[in-house]
Amino acid sequence: MLRLVGVTIPDDVDLFNGLRMIKGLDTKHNRTKIEHILTKARLYTRQVEKDGRVVKVYPKVGQLSWKEKRRLIDLVDIPRASISNVRMSPRKLRLVADEIRGKTADEALAILSYMPKAGAPVLLKLLKSALANASNNHDLKADDLIVAKVLIDGGPTMRRYMARARGRACRIRKRTSHALIVLREKFVMPKAKKTAGTDQAQTARSGAAAAGSTAPAPKAESASTPQGGK
Repeated sequence: MLRLVGVTIPDDVDLFNGLRMIKGLDTKHNRTKIEHILTKARLYTRQVEKDGRVVKVYPKVGQLSWKEKRRLIDLVDIPRASISNVRMSPRKLRLVADEIRGKTADEALAILSYMPKAGAPVLLKLLKSALANASNNHDLKADDLIVAKVLIDGGPTMRRYMARARGRACRIRKRTSHALIVLREKFVMPKAKKTAGTDQAQTARSGAAAAGSTAPAPKAESASTPQGGK
């Protein structure tokens, strides 16, 4: 079983059809996007058909290991919100983004509301937009969400000039930024259950170790040295 974006995918469903159960990836136009996600996660095998064509075969959810599920979860960037061409340098926005990355949605809202930085209102508005997308499109609650990714990229730079001495001109760079916030549902990945044979073997090993620790240590034999008389 795998839970993605509020959707529980059963074990007997292959990954391609499982991702199509998610709202936003359920249209025919997102087939290429789903294939890109699964290819990047390395969750496919190549199979040669009778006519010579090579097709990709995707495994079922029940065949995935814990690491493979975690790798797939990290690549699904839904729900999200983005903004482009913010009139602020990426360096200033990254100072704010580092404070909310990995926090819960409520903690991030509180931090951005009282942070005395110029980029805090920009990311606060973007975070509220991402929470609204999660609530309206995927029926997710803010209490169950964390800020999984906050990406700040550089945008186009506007160039201006200032007059300097002796007829020179000094360049002024007015930088812009692109910001992206990705939310993720808090989850606990179930661990693999131990079989009965494994439990019995582990119990036998622990019992043998306990018996060995309580057994008396063998006495060291004293070497007798012959004494010579005068």
